[in-house]
Amino acid sequence: MQNVLIVHNHYRIPGGEDTVADNEAGLLATHGHKVIRYTRDNSEKKGKLSLLLNMFFSFRTYNEIRKIIRREAIDVVHVHNTLFLVSPAVYYAAAAEGVPVVQTMHNFRLLCPAATFFRNGRVCEECIKHGTGCALKGRCYRGSLIQTAAVALMNFMHLRNRIYKEVNFICLTEFNKKKLLLLNRKEMNIDPDKIYIKPNFTQKPGIKAADEKETYYLVLGRIERLKGSALIAKAFAKNGRRLIFAGDGEQRQALEQYLSRNGINNIECRGQMEHEDAMKLLAGAKALIVAPLWYETFGMTVIEAYSLGVPVIAADFGNPGSLVIDGVTGLKFRNNIKGLNAAIERFETMNRKKLSENAYDEYMKKYTPEINYRMLKDIYDSL
Repeated sequence: MQNVLIVHNHYRIPGGEDTVADNEAGLLATHGHKVIRYTRDNSEKKGKLSLLLNMFFSFRTYNEIRKIIRREAIDVVHVHNTLFLVSPAVYYAAAAEGVPVVQTMHNFRLLCPAATFFRNGRVCEECIKHGTGCALKGRCYRGSLIQTAAVALMNFMHLRNRIYKEVNFICLTEFNKKKLLLLNRKEMNIDPDKIYIKPNFTQKPGIKAADEKETYYLVLGRIERLKGSALIAKAFAKNGRRLIFAGDGEQRQALEQYLSRNGINNIECRGQMEHEDAMKLLAGAKALIVAPLWYETFGMTVIEAYSLGVPVIAADFGNPGSLVIDGVTGLKFRNNIKGLNAAIERFETMNRKKLSENAYDEYMKKYTPEINYRMLKDIYDSL
């Protein structure tokens, strides 16, 4: 069994990357691996200047990672996030010790300073085609010219140093792998033979559905522009079917005002929920609705729905759509109001019991912890 060093930099606001890093560390430990964790938190340092200076190369990270590798006889260094305090110094430390390093790609930051390929309400890949000067003009990272320039310069500096040729990458989908390979569009920056595909996984929740089973459709997660929350709300305002939003976000207040102003009673917002309560609500839904306006990097709510035998109605766009088999585990739709409502009407005529069985079968075939462990172990063994 390999000794694995899990490296993760927490953002100030917790997110899905934290969950994945925790889940994989626990999965490895359960299967007998010695797991050492090295974490930093962006709340450690106050002030943007210190964060920006550290993000290029952290000598603290470099020295500490080398010491841990020697002390714990580490066989594999597995990195989840480096921004800001870990920094790419972790790759150099692993290389200096002759230990393979693998990076799970949770976002698109190596290609897009904003990490989302999304700008001004639409998908944007201008930095790939025309260079990161496009990001500077758009102030794409947090609306700041300085912070955007810093992220772009960091990427450029370490790509020029060729450190990423030493890194093995885990992409969550084939779609993400194709995007990552765009780094080689003009010159070889990463080794295509060092890219692996392994999705995320989820535990099957041992819960019962809510009492109001199959009387509603569900949107689970943040209520914001990127998630297509407004599009979904407008579609259901037209079709009159019951919809629940479970989550919070920058557009929640605007959504609630829209519902109140227009007297829309078939849609409700239940706000942020504990995970177990959200899963109970999901278990009782007719279907999960997913309509992001950006690619997303995976689609955890999709596989959570599958683990509960809940079909998914998703926009035929980016990663969430790629996880849905149209007519089998759910439906895909063209990402607009008319397309979503057409999918809802089609769904209402289908054999939902069969869709539910298919969704659960898809989970069992691809997204269980045991299957995921075998995939991860195969990657480690090949390094």
